[in-house]
Amino acid sequence: MKEFDLIVVGGGPSGIFTAITAAENGLKVALLEKNKRIGNKILVAGSGKCNLTHTGKPKEFLDKYGENGKFLKEALNKFSPDMLKEFFDKNGLPLVLVEDSGKFFPETFSSLDVVALLKKKLESLKVQILENIKIENIEKIDEEFLIFTKDDTFKCKNLSLATGGKSYPGVGTTGDGYVMAKSLGHKIIPPKPALTPIFVKDYFFEELSGISFQNVKITLWKENKKIIEKNGPVLLTHTNFSGPGILDNSRFVENDSELEINYIGQSYEKFNKDIIEETNKDGKKILKKYLHQYFLPERFIKVILSKAEIKEDLKLAELSKEKREELSKLLTSNRMEITKVGNFEMAMVTKGGVALEEVNPKTMESKKISGLYLVGEILDIDGDTGGYNIQAACSMGVLAGKSMKKKER
Repeated sequence: MKEFDLIVVGGGPSGIFTAITAAENGLKVALLEKNKRIGNKILVAGSGKCNLTHTGKPKEFLDKYGENGKFLKEALNKFSPDMLKEFFDKNGLPLVLVEDSGKFFPETFSSLDVVALLKKKLESLKVQILENIKIENIEKIDEEFLIFTKDDTFKCKNLSLATGGKSYPGVGTTGDGYVMAKSLGHKIIPPKPALTPIFVKDYFFEELSGISFQNVKITLWKENKKIIEKNGPVLLTHTNFSGPGILDNSRFVENDSELEINYIGQSYEKFNKDIIEETNKDGKKILKKYLHQYFLPERFIKVILSKAEIKEDLKLAELSKEKREELSKLLTSNRMEITKVGNFEMAMVTKGGVALEEVNPKTMESKKISGLYLVGEILDIDGDTGGYNIQAACSMGVLAGKSMKKKER
């Protein structure tokens, strides 16, 4: 039997930072990873460039996690975005800001370099990294946990479950941690894909794949009640709406909800009024030319006019009230029925997981089982795109690692 002060299950960002922090505090630590190498989820972050955090103070970060954001207050204060940047700087891989996005990346823009640095740090602290390990069962007997694998049994006073969620199952996050947490007595909020594209009924932008809008208003509705409204970038694909603004809003999609996108930054009423005024001034102006003032892509204008059954050479004075209102609606307030969001293969994170009321936000320790710490995406917390989820995972790991006690021998 192999004995440690702490065993961390899962080699993603939350597990790695739990292990690093506990080892720095003198604990004998083992990191168990079911894949052939640690850091698989880090490798796919930011399309391989590894977006690690974002600009902003901890208080500003809390709004990025929806109604559960307050749970992260202690974690983000104990290990802030500035502290994460300082960690990488001190360890030889400074982070750089991509100005327009507010995102921070390693200066090499390589997730491989991030994983290599973290592995080197773990090894320098003598954390035992055990890869290709499949856990068969976990039990708690008296004050200690027993972790059973095919070949070995491990024993520890502190156990951290940092297994991730169900998004990106190809990198190993297949929901194993939910089974472990449930077997230890925790309630699991049903996991759902989050940060995914949104599919709508009668999508008509198939030919416009690749066209994007940098800052448009996106609103989700359900039964004529506004669920959420946010501004952000939108990308049109062959089959769905995507881009950071859509991905962020996908976390709030409910059954029977609708998506509304305002492409021109004006209300239905204002656009309608402006086009009437322009018609009175210069009715001979071609409608298509008039629409160029809203900086809409040419191909997009063509598709919108086609959808409204309006000829491209139509003059403003020839536009009927009915067609004007239809065009106004398509550009400013067209509600589309959401048929689905992307599946776990498409999702960047998981919504749902271990219920937060069962975890102490000041320590990340289970309120039900002493010595058990739950960190990262296994918990029912998820954030916007842009580095917020990795920052949360690292902060929770640091908080957990600081909260653990060394075993008295």
